[in-house]
Amino acid sequence: MAHQYNFRVEDVTCEKCDIRIREALEGLPGAQHIEMVRTPRDEAEVVLQTSEIIAPELIEEVIAGKSSGTTHHYRVLWNRA
Repeated sequence: MAHQYNFRVEDVTCEKCDIRIREALEGLPGAQHIEMVRTPRDEAEVVLQTSEIIAPELIEEVIAGKSSGTTHHYRVLWNRA
């Protein structure tokens, strides 16, 4: 069964940011498909599809961890239905 997560990531300003975020998400258990579009507001709109349920806190943690050693402070903002 596929699971889908929709969220934004703050402080995504360049291609290197895109790569960092994508690498973080690809490392999650069951990651299958990632769609990411950078917006003019220095955010990335993300759709993550996985084969496993992933705790939102884990998604937040791996993305925030990619800020380490950079001038960025990535933070997940969840899209509410």
